Amino acid sequence: MPQRYFIVVITAVAALFLYIDRVCFSTLADPVQKDLGLTDPQKEFVLSAFFWTYALFQIPMGSLADRFGARLVLALSIAAWSAVTLATGFAQTFFALVAIRLLLGITEAGAYPAAAGLIKAWARPQERGRFSSIVALGGRIGGAVAPYLTAALGLALVGVAVVEFAYTPAGPVVPPAEGEPPRPNWRAVFVVYGLAGVFVALLFWLFVRDRPTAAPAPPEPAREPDAADDWHALPGPGYAGDSPKTPPTFARRLAALGRSRNMWLYGTMQFCVNVGWVFIITLLPTYLNQAFDVPLDRRGELQSMVLTIGLCGMMFGGVFTDFLRGWLGPRYGRSVPLAVSLGGCSLAFLLIPALSTVWAVVLALGVMAFLVDLHNPTVWAFAQDVGGKNVGAALGFGNMWGNLGGGVSPVLLGAVSRQAGWDTAFVVCGCSFAAAAVCGLLLDATKPVDPDDRA
Repeated sequence: MPQRYFIVVITAVAALFLYIDRVCFSTLADPVQKDLGLTDPQKEFVLSAFFWTYALFQIPMGSLADRFGARLVLALSIAAWSAVTLATGFAQTFFALVAIRLLLGITEAGAYPAAAGLIKAWARPQERGRFSSIVALGGRIGGAVAPYLTAALGLALVGVAVVEFAYTPAGPVVPPAEGEPPRPNWRAVFVVYGLAGVFVALLFWLFVRDRPTAAPAPPEPAREPDAADDWHALPGPGYAGDSPKTPPTFARRLAALGRSRNMWLYGTMQFCVNVGWVFIITLLPTYLNQAFDVPLDRRGELQSMVLTIGLCGMMFGGVFTDFLRGWLGPRYGRSVPLAVSLGGCSLAFLLIPALSTVWAVVLALGVMAFLVDLHNPTVWAFAQDVGGKNVGAALGFGNMWGNLGGGVSPVLLGAVSRQAGWDTAFVVCGCSFAAAAVCGLLLDATKPVDPDDRA
């Protein structure tokens, strides 16, 4: 296997654990709520807390990866978020859970910005969409298997005293009554996931390098370059055309991002996407319980089913955007797939209030997840096209706003569902996706974040 393919595969494995550790909490949220005596708004706030720090640390962590290398930042991130996941199993109070979820957001924030820079270092321009889709697919596979695996693991570990407390804020721990189904051992699940992640961090550090030791073969026949084809001008040793300039400072990166119309459209698009998409990794189990009285193990299966349908879109998204880039050019080859896929997501959410069965709702949410994952490689490739020396910071800027939307989502949709019902919450999601589609159509991948990169 060529080395660059191996780098992409092991980065995808890291993304798999990123999403397992991120998604598993929503599957266990109801048992955690019962054991710790949380109210519904408290549970929604705990689900939301991760996204706030994950958002705010995107640009700083992406800039660190640009400056010190993706290998160091990503290996430390994997180890840190795994330790935080393990610590979740020891939480006893609402405030402890909030602190842990805030820490998880900080430690996971550098993962995708660092991975984007790593892919740019190892991929040719015409491969960026495909390589990005492989890494993002790893994350989506993790997200898809996490609900089913978490529910099954929680039930399989019943009686295993990894962590055991006699009292919680809700009072003494009372064993299940006769005939009552066993409660999942959610504490042990977090401990197991945390230990597995530490092992992945060690593998990543041992086998991944920041860049090839020699420049790969020319990417394509000689032609007039466009603004996105800066493959030979990458910073760092080992590339033809290395610039002797020092890396841009954090302040300069931040200023360049703030001046870019592209970046504000990019950020707004991702904010609106996550207001809708995050529903399936936060409140979907609660919705299935309240609307259809689905038991915990079935909730995990249905949540996994939605995410599995979604990850199929990731398999085609990279090829889709790379094909359209060759056909429609660097600008519309990125903006058209964004607008089409996000417009479809809007229609899927607006259709749900007319559906009456759990399977119809799951199918509609699966279509929405498929289209979100179809557009994801384009999101990565766009940041690589316009980022220049600031790829990590550019992707981090979009991820920051996207995850602010993710932070708003469970609190907003939970409040709307209590006041006006779940159907109204789905209409809010549909309108948010429609706004995202408009922003995606207006993006221009031929305009770099830093005008100096055009040269």
